[in-house]
Amino acid sequence: MTETSSSPNSHTTRGFDLDNFTEASPRKRALIVDDEIESTTLMKMVLMSAGLDVIGAYSGHESLVKCYKMHPDIILLDLMMPVMDGWETYEKLRDITDAPFMIVSAKTGKEDIIRGLDIGVEDYVTKPYHPAELIARVNQILNRSQAAPLVQLYHFPEINLKINTNSHEVEFNQRMIELPKKEFQLLSILAYHAPETVTNETLAKELWGDNSDKIQNRIKHLIFVLRHTLEQDPSHPVLIRNREGIGYRLVIKP
Repeated sequence: MTETSSSPNSHTTRGFDLDNFTEASPRKRALIVDDEIESTTLMKMVLMSAGLDVIGAYSGHESLVKCYKMHPDIILLDLMMPVMDGWETYEKLRDITDAPFMIVSAKTGKEDIIRGLDIGVEDYVTKPYHPAELIARVNQILNRSQAAPLVQLYHFPEINLKINTNSHEVEFNQRMIELPKKEFQLLSILAYHAPETVTNETLAKELWGDNSDKIQNRIKHLIFVLRHTLEQDPSHPVLIRNREGIGYRLVIKP
C-alpha cells in the first residue's frame, strides 16, 4: 500500500526504500553513497518524504553494483569513504551512468568544492544540511536534467567554434576540446545568447537554480577556467568578455 508523507506537504506521495522493497514506479530514484549508516538512513528519510525512491550504498564498490542494477536518476555522493573514496567512486560511476551527481560531504574546504565542480558534479552540499534545502537542490538538479537542449549545434565560423550539445563536443580552431560538465554548460548558455550579455543572475539560476554569493563565486571560477582553456591570453580575453557587475558574453565576431 502506498504511504503518504506526514510532512507539511502531506499531498506528496512518499517514496520507497528500494533496498527493502522493489516496485516499478514512475518516481525518480536517488542513489545515496555514504559509508555511514546513520547518514544514509537520514538522507533516505528526507528524500522519501519528497517523493523519491531511494537506494543506499555503503561503499564505492557497492555503489557500482547498485547503480548498474537500479539506474538512478541522481546520485548523492559522500567523499570520505574507506578503500575507494568519493573521488575515485565518482570516476568509476561516471563510466556507467549519465545521472547527475551531488556531493554531500562534511569536507567544507574551498579546494574540495572547486574540485567537485571542476570534474562536473551538479552541486556540492556540506554537512550538516537543512533537509528542505537538500530537497530543493535535488529537485532543481532533476528538473534541469529533464530539460531538453534548445539547440543541438552552435556554429560560429567567424571564430572557428562549434558546440554540439548532444555529443558534448567542442571544436575550437580545428581542435577538439574536452570540457567538464559545468564548463560545457556555461559555454553553451553563452553560445545560446550570443552575442548578447548573459547576466550573472541568469547564469546562476540556469546552472544551479540559485543566485547566492557562493554561486556567483563559482561562476567566476568557471569563467576563469574556461578562459585558460580557450583564450590565447587569458589575462586579456577576447572570446569571453565581461561587463563589470552585469555578466558575460561570447564574442562571436573577431
